[in-house]
Amino acid sequence: MLRNLIFLLITLVLVVSCKTYEVMHYDVLRPAVYSVPPQLKSIVIVDNAYPFNPDNAHIAKVMGQLQRLDTVRVDTFSKVIINQLKAELDFRRFFDTVYIDTIKHNTAISGKPLRSLTQAQIIDICNKYNVDALLSLDAAKYGTLINVQDMDVEYYSTMDVGGVAYWQLFDGYSTEALYADAQRDTLYWDAVGADINVSVATFPSLKDATIELGSYMGATYADELVPHWEPVERRVYIAGNTHFISAAEWLSKDNRSEAEKLWNFIYQHGNSREKGRAANNIAVSMEARGEYKLAMEWAFKSYQAFELKGVKGNHDERLSSKELYTDLVRRYRDQKKLDVQFGIPVL
Repeated sequence: MLRNLIFLLITLVLVVSCKTYEVMHYDVLRPAVYSVPPQLKSIVIVDNAYPFNPDNAHIAKVMGQLQRLDTVRVDTFSKVIINQLKAELDFRRFFDTVYIDTIKHNTAISGKPLRSLTQAQIIDICNKYNVDALLSLDAAKYGTLINVQDMDVEYYSTMDVGGVAYWQLFDGYSTEALYADAQRDTLYWDAVGADINVSVATFPSLKDATIELGSYMGATYADELVPHWEPVERRVYIAGNTHFISAAEWLSKDNRSEAEKLWNFIYQHGNSREKGRAANNIAVSMEARGEYKLAMEWAFKSYQAFELKGVKGNHDERLSSKELYTDLVRRYRDQKKLDVQFGIPVL
């Protein structure tokens, strides 16, 4: 189970990007926006959204003139969101079990917009599935705007499909509302054509676009509650003097310690630009070891060296050192949040 994950095991892939440095590609674990209490190991997702059936959800703006499009209702919008969210949570394996309650709790006949579940309902549903927490989708709305502009020689069209969802997370035992969040997302398409019909011909249908939006919202909302992997790039300098070349050879043999010794030597005796490159490499090496505080400190040394007045270098190297330092500060802070989310005692 991922909650027991302490150290990140990463495979570093080196891709040559220029003569002076290589780029390391790997994934880092980012924390969820909200830290679900680690004792809540199972969850049920409930569709408590009042049916959304407006007659003006889809609008076109053609050369500045607004007009309603055909009424296309997607009654399954909330269901699509929830199903995709469950699939994503199952894939990430953060919770032991994830269920979907099969009952629609806020119907057009007896419900009303944004009506929360009662304490009795929360307890009954959690007991039914024997779970620790309940995630309620309390609202789900969508809308489309197609905009067509005459560009003289052709028509330029865009299609924006936006959605809003309102969520509440409850403790299944105390029924306490732990977290509430309004999610907003948009998908976008654009095209050109010799006439209006051609310019919009490649757009998905209103129904298909709305369903695609629902799937996207469900998949991305998992980041709110569950840690996720994110690809990053790290620059490693391999040229500049013979010590950089020798260090690169040690690194290719997976002997990080010897490479670090050479980078330290360069940092102690090199010029400002060489110091910046060497400190950058040490920061990346420390990050790969999981030493985020040291990585952050060396990244700052790299940034300082590149920012020294009169240092010979280019804007790209200065910017790269700043971005590395900024991201490692984030990783250092993220690790503390990840420890909380995985239930690891914070010393």
